[in-house]
Amino acid sequence: MNFALSLNDKYVMPCLALATSIFENNKTSDCHIYLLTDGLKEENVSKFDRLASIYNQQITIKKVPKELYDNLPFIKRYTFAAYNRFMIADLIDGDKVLYLDGDIIVRHDLSNLWNTPLDGYAGGVVEDQRGDNIFVHNLNKIATPYFNSGVLLINLNYWRQNNIGQKMANYLKKNADTCLYPDQDAANKILSDKVLFLDYKYNFQEDWFQPTNEWQIHFSKWDRILAARKDPAIVHYCRGLKPWFKECKHPLKSEFIHYATMYDFIGYKEGTYFPLSYKIVSYLLYRLRQIEASFGK
Repeated sequence: MNFALSLNDKYVMPCLALATSIFENNKTSDCHIYLLTDGLKEENVSKFDRLASIYNQQITIKKVPKELYDNLPFIKRYTFAAYNRFMIADLIDGDKVLYLDGDIIVRHDLSNLWNTPLDGYAGGVVEDQRGDNIFVHNLNKIATPYFNSGVLLINLNYWRQNNIGQKMANYLKKNADTCLYPDQDAANKILSDKVLFLDYKYNFQEDWFQPTNEWQIHFSKWDRILAARKDPAIVHYCRGLKPWFKECKHPLKSEFIHYATMYDFIGYKEGTYFPLSYKIVSYLLYRLRQIEASFGK
């Protein structure tokens, strides 16, 4: 099985945890992980080499040409590493690859997912947790179901033959103002009607751990999502509060920490999402509201 992860030096720890979860849960398969990056420090490359050696598996660095980022919009919430998947068919040989975002863990053997036939499809995808949010559809006039681009089972031959990566990059360059989720919106626009929708368990997203009345997805899909929630194969921590932050309340946070702490060199340290300055300002505003309320009595 071939996997592709996109990262820079700031995302090394989460991707090491992800790679560990892949190897731990797919021990009977040959796994080859490709790291798509514009560059990593040598000390971080050594960490991935060490992990591959422990499991007798392969991890290969694939350098992404810097010209890929020319004219692509910078959006504060995202890094340019999000665009690396545009080049995936040019960087990786073979017929198929499973692309995974760095804020993911794998919980089970993925042989059944890997063996999914993709004849005639650009790839296999899972619907986004806000897949029926009409606002997202309308921004780019997407008429087909909206999928999450954090897990993509990619038919590399289809991508090469149809120049998919370049088409997505070109769309984003021309439509940056309407792409709220840049690489994901571009993927949905270019791959509309060209993807196979997979079971929700293969990209189980964070909103689906909330009560159903908070979901932005049609009620007809609830039973399938709830069934997948019992034992998802791939968990996607796709909100801002990642499981390596103290404030994260994700019900499967401990599973991420399990993989992130299996080996000391992974370097897991619990961080704080809200810095001290934010907490001070929040407290001062809270006190100000209390004072204002007392004057109003």
